[in-house]
Amino acid sequence: MVAPKQAPDYPWAVYLASADYRFRLLAFDFDSSCLGPDQARTDSDRFAAHLDNLGVHYLRAHSGPWGGQHIWLRLGENGADLAAVGELNRVLDQHYATFDASPLSKPRRGVVRPPGAPHRDGGRSVPHLAGADLQQALERAGRGTTPEVVTWLLARHPHTPSTPRPIGAISTAMRAAPIRIGDPTTNPHLDRPRRPLSAATQELLDTTPGKRADRSAIAHSIFLGMACAGHTLNDARTAAESAPGLVRLREDRDNGRDDLARQWDRALQRAATFAYLPDRTHPQEPLDEELDTIERALTVHAARFAQPGGESDERILYALTTFARTARTRTLDIDCRRLAQRAGLAASTISRRLRVIAQTGWVTQTYAAAGTRAASWTLNLPPKGWEDPAATQGNPPPALEPASRLLTHHTHDLWSSRSGLGAAAARIHWALLGGVRTTTKIAGVTGYSPKTVEKTLRSLSRLHLDGPGSRSADSVKGQLHTAAKELGLAEVSAGRRERHIIDRELFAWWNDEQAWRRRKGKKRGPKRNAGMATTLALPIDGPARIKYGRFPTKPGGRADYRTARDIVRGYLAPAERVAA
Repeated sequence: MVAPKQAPDYPWAVYLASADYRFRLLAFDFDSSCLGPDQARTDSDRFAAHLDNLGVHYLRAHSGPWGGQHIWLRLGENGADLAAVGELNRVLDQHYATFDASPLSKPRRGVVRPPGAPHRDGGRSVPHLAGADLQQALERAGRGTTPEVVTWLLARHPHTPSTPRPIGAISTAMRAAPIRIGDPTTNPHLDRPRRPLSAATQELLDTTPGKRADRSAIAHSIFLGMACAGHTLNDARTAAESAPGLVRLREDRDNGRDDLARQWDRALQRAATFAYLPDRTHPQEPLDEELDTIERALTVHAARFAQPGGESDERILYALTTFARTARTRTLDIDCRRLAQRAGLAASTISRRLRVIAQTGWVTQTYAAAGTRAASWTLNLPPKGWEDPAATQGNPPPALEPASRLLTHHTHDLWSSRSGLGAAAARIHWALLGGVRTTTKIAGVTGYSPKTVEKTLRSLSRLHLDGPGSRSADSVKGQLHTAAKELGLAEVSAGRRERHIIDRELFAWWNDEQAWRRRKGKKRGPKRNAGMATTLALPIDGPARIKYGRFPTKPGGRADYRTARDIVRGYLAPAERVAA
């Protein structure tokens, strides 16, 4: 690929990976749309400090007019492989509340606007440095750094490695290998027998999207279902000519942008990497049908979550469906802190409410927690009394919002329970976004009393959140951030994320300490509190006891968790350099 001599005057971006799916560039994007520019700058400063301690050359830039931050690395040699970058991407998403994991999660389509590229909302991506300092930084970063920097950064960010589930815990319908793509040049499709579309895909295909529907997401869901069923690009072209659900593609074509082949390739690549092969004797996609049934039941019976603790149960169930769609199984190893981050709750709340919803039949514990291994839970189909009554009456099912979008809304700092408006306000505002306007109807949808709804609406009105507005994700994020800033709410979710990481490190450190104490023979190891030297950059990973030293104790010999927590916190947040 040859770069043009003159950069275009409209937004443009560069690919991070080459055609062989190896990353030649790493762009770390800290987004300001949810938690604001201050938090994005704080997170990027912390990450840049790690690079400084490792002696890695990089380039920083303001991504656009809203205060987002980009940090660029160029990799030498043959670049970094997909698996290593994917693991780093997963870990950084746990450490930084504003980190946008999407660019590094898509080796084929991951693009980022480089320094100098215009932003769609005005302005450009502008480097932090200027003049001779910028020229020197470009020369140093341009020489590239070793791909081992991926491993070094993993060592600097404590995490639990992602390990595959034991074979015995996976259904016999599950397979780990990606599916081969047949006839990739002329008529690409998955190398599997062609079968009829699932009921969910066929329904999307035959239904005209509503005014507020995300028609692009619907088209992607249709193509994904067709790809999983072994259909071809030609089948997709035929369907796009007249199918009501694919109206978005016809509009794009009429406006001079025929995007069908790219959209099909996008769906096909995702389908090919699903870690499962459905039973070929079954004409449908069981997992997605089951998860749709679960989410539909949660939507129909949303009012039942208005009871004490119900808001947390609702978030947990939606979070479990998102994990299940990614893992391609309803049996999941539940790390309470990871689930807490997804649901926007405390880890202790997750542990307590999982047992509550288990009593109602929504989940079943498959394996108990043992040592460092998390408990395994199965997300069940809707228990008795939670079925969708419309399904037995021939009525059309309710439109489903993506669970990830609901969670993004409900976990915003504005709805924090201590200083924010609370979970009830989040659910009432969500109903407003869905077009429910009157107090009586909102009360019926959410399950709260009219008095509670009216009180909440007054609070939302003061923050200018009671109007119809726009349902787009960016617009809603902007509205919520403006309201949270007005109330002085910031870094609630970022603080919770840091606490979860520190708790995991303390647990691992104490386990290492216990193992060391139980070991027979003469014991050798680092001095107590050696981990206080937190500015040391370790380019290799190692046990927690090697990083932090001996676990601190009080005069009586009991574990000193307060001191240990300070040591870990210092390791996670190295002294920030003064940005130029």
